[in-house]
Amino acid sequence: MSEPGLSAVAGDITSPPGYAPPFLLFQKSRSNNWPSESTTGPAFYPNIRSEYSGSIGSHNTNSGNVINSGNVTTNNYYNRGGRDSSDSYVQVLRCLYKSAYESHRNRIREPVKGTCNWVTEHPKYRDWLEKRVSSVLWLSADPGCGKSVTASFLVGQLKILKDTMVCYFFFKDDSEEQKSAIFALCAILHQLFVQRKSLDMNIDEEFKVKGKRFTQELDTLWDILVKAGTQGGCGGVICVLDGLDECEDVTLTPLIHHIARLAGSQQTTDSPLKFLVTARPYHKIERQLGSPATTIWLRGEDEINAVTDDVNRVIDEGIKSLELYWGQPGGLGFLRSLLESSADGTFLWVSLVLEVLNDSEDCSEEEFTSVVTTVPRDIVELYTKILDKSRYPDKARRILNIVVAAARPLTLREMSAAFRITREHRSIKDLGDLPAGFDRSMKNWCGLFVRVIDSKVYFIHQTAREFLIKGSSPGRGNWQYTICSKDSNFMLAGICMSYLSLEEFKTDPLLITDSYLGGNSKYDGYLRKYSLLDYAASHWAEHFRDSQTRQIELFQLTQQICEGGSKKFLTWLKVYWKNNVSRYPFPDDFTHLMIATWLGQATVVQQLLREGGHIHARSARYGTALNIAALRKHGDITRMLLRSDVKAYIYGKGYNILQSVSQ
Repeated sequence: MSEPGLSAVAGDITSPPGYAPPFLLFQKSRSNNWPSESTTGPAFYPNIRSEYSGSIGSHNTNSGNVINSGNVTTNNYYNRGGRDSSDSYVQVLRCLYKSAYESHRNRIREPVKGTCNWVTEHPKYRDWLEKRVSSVLWLSADPGCGKSVTASFLVGQLKILKDTMVCYFFFKDDSEEQKSAIFALCAILHQLFVQRKSLDMNIDEEFKVKGKRFTQELDTLWDILVKAGTQGGCGGVICVLDGLDECEDVTLTPLIHHIARLAGSQQTTDSPLKFLVTARPYHKIERQLGSPATTIWLRGEDEINAVTDDVNRVIDEGIKSLELYWGQPGGLGFLRSLLESSADGTFLWVSLVLEVLNDSEDCSEEEFTSVVTTVPRDIVELYTKILDKSRYPDKARRILNIVVAAARPLTLREMSAAFRITREHRSIKDLGDLPAGFDRSMKNWCGLFVRVIDSKVYFIHQTAREFLIKGSSPGRGNWQYTICSKDSNFMLAGICMSYLSLEEFKTDPLLITDSYLGGNSKYDGYLRKYSLLDYAASHWAEHFRDSQTRQIELFQLTQQICEGGSKKFLTWLKVYWKNNVSRYPFPDDFTHLMIATWLGQATVVQQLLREGGHIHARSARYGTALNIAALRKHGDITRMLLRSDVKAYIYGKGYNILQSVSQ
């Protein structure tokens, strides 16, 4: 075997247990110069333990290409053991269930009776629904005008149709689960195959070849949906996608491209695949989706009379509720004209004012009139007034920073722990459990700006989040555009890391030895016991990353929670591993340098290299930090490690790569 150079073809360590990946095959580099900054560096994969090395295929040393990866293939892995179709069905459904899409829909308020019907009666909706071709209907509307409520209503209406399967997904950019088009397609396919009770051949083949990794490929998921959704004899399939403008850009663009191309085919079929999407009338959406050749565009912003009628129905319902509460049937009619004259066709404004009225301790005509006439009609001024009323602005700002930065909505228990913990805390006992009435306390601090649904904390509306986050424009008042993403992530990173450094994770560590961390009742019980552990372990690293230039301020905390072999380190690492990279075997021998390399923490790696220490340490499964940097494709860290002469461990032997290249 020749010595390694800078060019390599590597096997895939992500393969399932029992599968033997092709090992490294190196070529001698023609140049002693390190590649340019755009190069990610050589793929130095680790020396895998014996269970991975049962079958290494032959190779061609002239071309450097693996010809045969052995007689154990991914296909054989999944066929081995006689897996039957029912077992495959269950496995695929589990892989596709990447988000709790049912609960996401439950975040949406129930529509007031009689509202939203204007959509189902609109000629454009009927035209879209009745045509037997794959097509897309885009319902647009301005912020706060009820798009999500309408989308949820339409899901219910469409489910009534015969010979039609309805699937849905609600995008929200406040949750990692709800802002990816990949998660959306997984959710749609999950619903499709749950209703169908069997798998399409295409998805079965993708599963056999790729395992659950096929759920990470948008194009693969789309192809499966098109083939499965247009199968003859199964009726039509309708996919409802709400809040398309809240989908992350990196997956939104290819999704819209696929939808537009499907709709543009205009092929008549007995099994059409149709899309109904809602989104704000943004230029980026219109540019990609708004062509009349591909899209039926129903502009809610132009349906002023229909939307106004629905807003008035919401007002009527709210007044009736107030009258019932105060025992004044028919006695609050004076509010109707006040609200109708101020609503400006905006459900959000009406809903906020009705909640203010519901919180009023005085039901006199003077009080209610004062509330409605003094509430700003401008939503920015209304948000400012809500937060200005807080008697504890510092507490409110801490809550708002946490909600802004959180990768997913926090539960009340998680929020309680996150809100109370400081770097001075040493024990979870000092924090206590969820205090009674914590949700009421949050409401006192933040007013109507946040709300609790199913014990999870959310902003009142997407516009509330947009109101807070700092951009290029100056804000009005004490709150608008005052939260900086870097600083809120720095705060939440500190919260998570402070929690992970508490003594209980040393005195009561998580004791699970399974290297793949499968399902375990003790594991679930442990997470219930320590309320913020699941979130902190899973997301501290991304908040650290998004702290940007403030990362070095948290270096001491990283040392506390990343001490190699410590019980604290192994506890949070097991939770992180199970939630983020469970396809890899668990490393119980990582050092701080190795985990910082794995997580792509270049600032920490640089500091650790300055401090020296055992930089050539080797993990039995993953090799040295240099092996890990190449595996994770962190080019900047790979260069740092090479400059510090960190060795790579290849085929049971340590190499100084730069010295090997120069020979």
